[in-house]
Amino acid sequence: MQSPNQLCLLIPRLARVALVATLAIVGLPTALAQRPVAQKPARVMIVLDASGSMWAQLGGKPKIEIAREAIGEMLRGWDPKVEVGLMAYGHRRKGDCNDIEVLSQPAQVDAVRLTNLVNGIRPNGMTPLSAAVRQAAEALKFSEQPATVILVSDGIETCKADPCELAAELEKLGVGFTVHVIGFDVQRQDEGGLRCLASTTGGRYLSARDAATLRESLRVAKAEAVAAPAPTPKSEAVAPPPKATLTAPPAVTAGTAFSAGWTGPNGKDDHVGFAKPGDQAAGGNRIETAAGNPLPMRAPERPGRYELLYMQGHPQRPLARLAIEVTPARATLESVETITAGRNVQVAWTGPNGRADYVTIVKPEAKNTEYGAYAYTSKGSPAAIRVPDQPGAYELRYVTGTQSEILARRTVVALPAETSLEAPESAPAGSRIKVSWTGPNNEGDYITVVKPEAGNAEYKSYFYTHGNVGNPTLELPIQPGAYEIRYVTAQTKQVLARRPINAAAVSATLQAPESAPAGATVQVRWTGPNNQGDFVTVAPPDAAKERYLAYFYTSGSPGAGELELPISVAEYELRYVTGQGNEVLARRAIKALPLAVTLRAADSAPAGSRLKVSWTGPNYKGDFITIVQAGAPKGAYLGYFYTAGTAPDAAFLTLPANAGLYEIRYVARQGNEILARRAIMLTPAK
Repeated sequence: MQSPNQLCLLIPRLARVALVATLAIVGLPTALAQRPVAQKPARVMIVLDASGSMWAQLGGKPKIEIAREAIGEMLRGWDPKVEVGLMAYGHRRKGDCNDIEVLSQPAQVDAVRLTNLVNGIRPNGMTPLSAAVRQAAEALKFSEQPATVILVSDGIETCKADPCELAAELEKLGVGFTVHVIGFDVQRQDEGGLRCLASTTGGRYLSARDAATLRESLRVAKAEAVAAPAPTPKSEAVAPPPKATLTAPPAVTAGTAFSAGWTGPNGKDDHVGFAKPGDQAAGGNRIETAAGNPLPMRAPERPGRYELLYMQGHPQRPLARLAIEVTPARATLESVETITAGRNVQVAWTGPNGRADYVTIVKPEAKNTEYGAYAYTSKGSPAAIRVPDQPGAYELRYVTGTQSEILARRTVVALPAETSLEAPESAPAGSRIKVSWTGPNNEGDYITVVKPEAGNAEYKSYFYTHGNVGNPTLELPIQPGAYEIRYVTAQTKQVLARRPINAAAVSATLQAPESAPAGATVQVRWTGPNNQGDFVTVAPPDAAKERYLAYFYTSGSPGAGELELPISVAEYELRYVTGQGNEVLARRAIKALPLAVTLRAADSAPAGSRLKVSWTGPNYKGDFITIVQAGAPKGAYLGYFYTAGTAPDAAFLTLPANAGLYEIRYVARQGNEILARRAIMLTPAK
């Protein structure tokens, strides 16, 4: 299951995907300044965010698949001088912000190898976006040589780091360090930290809304990264700052949404964002003025004193400041004190209802980032939370979506469920038995029958308890012996009740003639368990139990049925076979005897004429007499008539129009076996 923090963009955005490609190159152009550096071969580090939320879909397709395809396309066509490596994070462990791994050190581009590595990454954990960028920069020795990062993210940092602060630090320490950011299906109000990461380091922010625009954005970012350095522009006098104003509430609750009004130049990359008092640039939680007026802002998760800044994009400088207090979020939880293990508990809550805030249930000693069953607060109050199916004390928590801060706690005790099973002590193997029970009947709980030594997760025949009305039944295994009926929970496969049952051995008998003509239909009398799917068949004596020829189901032929013997002369075996497992309960030998089949007709006849044919044979339904060219394969036919129902005086064949050597054949319907042949010469018609 994906972490609520990993899934913080599922509502409304669904998931976050981040790909970071780090390239070392000389003299890259930036949005703020051009930094001339001697050119060196580019080095590339791709870092892929593999948080569990990457399984969310966009346009009916998981974002992880879209990202894999886009990365694979981006990896093709690189200059051989470019070195490419691969990093991933969130792909091994849930809830671990240290889950960052270098999968391939930078080397000459091997697109197939790197693509295979990317395709082998499976989403699982958190999104330590800032730590990954830092590690990528350090791996490329960004403080000693130029480096460029290409970051593709469909969400924000979830490991309590500020991308904007990181950008300022790396920009200060780096040599020609630039970050180009692609926001993949990022909500407008969540772009602040990503835009700051790009603009602070002189990079570009590119917005991608689907697979096509993601590929295009990667193409543009790649081109920017490997482009020749632009010449250093001549210094120009900086014009006096234009006027700007801000209006907003003097205090807002941490993590909540509010509106901020503004006046100002509304130039390219102008934006409004939060900053610590006195800072010269906005950090996270920012949005461009082009998004409208007033702007849909969201307060930081951490309480404290802040300033709203109106930041001019070019040159980047603050044009207006407004003090704003971020007050602590308050939340409450109300629920029953005890509940049956495995049931849903209704939890009434109050709180900030911030983006991706959720209510969950965990053990009291669980860490802040741990979670069990959960419900997003955006779904309303009360929240239905599934209690674990193991009895004990648990803690309900109200948790903020982006910082994993616990705003409220409440203890709930899960009580053991009263569970019982009623069934016969013994029943014939393979039969169906009625089972009655008491239990929690939680969704997904089921009743099954297994060997007593089977593991908790093993099952054979089963039925679900939740919503099951009427008289549900279990099918006992066909192998006789001791078994156990179990009530099993859906969550952790806990066995809440057991009842032993014996599957008694069953037998069957068959009565039929010892022999019959090949292809004939014989009557077979039988006795047996007559369980669902049981059948009587005929097969070669050495045939596997799964092999069968003609057959009839015992349920549709009580006491006796008819079988058609094979047309080939041989020794066969009648069998009573169980529907479950194809076990052979009874056998009886039977011989298919040779058939007396003859053909009489003229030795020659004019082509195209009608020829009278006489025969002897079994006249089984579907048997026919035909004429074909000599040597024609089995199954070939020209003119023909069926033997069954054809009067002797009407037994004529219409001969082919072409002269030559032909063959009259008696052909059995079963397998198109040729039972008799007679040569005939067709002479040219007069």
